[in-house]
Amino acid sequence: DDMETTVLDWKTGKKFEYSLNHLELNRWLEDLDNDKNQLIEIQQTAKKITPDRDYKLQELKRLIKIKVESPFNKLVSIATEAELYIPNKKVLIFTAYADTAIYLYENLYDLVVNEMQLHIAIVTGGNRSNKTSYPPGKHSFLRQTDFDRILSNFSPRSKNRNLMRGMPQEGEIDILIATDCISEGQNLQDCDYMINYDIHWNPVRIIQRFGRIDRIGSTNNTIQMVNFWPTKDLD
Repeated sequence: DDMETTVLDWKTGKKFEYSLNHLELNRWLEDLDNDKNQLIEIQQTAKKITPDRDYKLQELKRLIKIKVESPFNKLVSIATEAELYIPNKKVLIFTAYADTAIYLYENLYDLVVNEMQLHIAIVTGGNRSNKTSYPPGKHSFLRQTDFDRILSNFSPRSKNRNLMRGMPQEGEIDILIATDCISEGQNLQDCDYMINYDIHWNPVRIIQRFGRIDRIGSTNNTIQMVNFWPTKDLD
C-alpha cells in the first residue's frame, strides 16, 4: 500500500509538471496493445511482397534493360589508346535507404552480371555495405569495396582513373546503386541516366542527385532523370 501511494505521487516535468495519477494507465496499455497488433499485421502483409511480386522492382529492371539495349550516347573507350567509342550503358540509381539499396543490389545482380554481362556496385556510406562485381575473374583479388574505388570504376573518365596507381585500367562498372552519401560533391558525369527509386523528402536533394551527372565536363549529348513517384494511395 505504501509503494502504491508513492508511485501515484510521482511527478515529472519542469515547465509543465505531470503527475502519474493523472494518466489513464489502463487505456494507455490498451492503445499500446492495439498499436502492436496493427504493426504485426503490416509486417505480415509486407512479407507477402516477394521480389517476383514487387512491381516496382520489375519496372526498374525493365528501365535498365531499355537503357542498356538502346543507349543514347557513346563514351570514348578506355581499353585502347585508339579513339574508339562504346555505347554508354551506365545507370545511376538513388534511394534514400541503405536497406533498399542492398535489396536492389541483391535482386539486380543476376540480371546485370549474368544476363547483361555488365558490372554492378552499391555504395551506402560505410564500406561494410559496399559491394561490387568488378573487377571479374582472375583480377577478383583486386576487387575492393572502398567508396572512392567504386566511384572511380563507375566514372573512370571524369575521375581520371588512368592517373591512379594500383587501379585496374580495363573494364568498368555500369550500374551503380547509391544512397544520398554521394548526392553531393561527386563527379559522375560519365553516366547519362539517373533513376530516383524513391523521392527524398527534401526537394533540393533531387537537384543534388541529378547534379552528379548534369555537370561541366560531360561528353554526353543527352542526359535523363527518371522518378518513381509514390502511388496516390500511399501519398
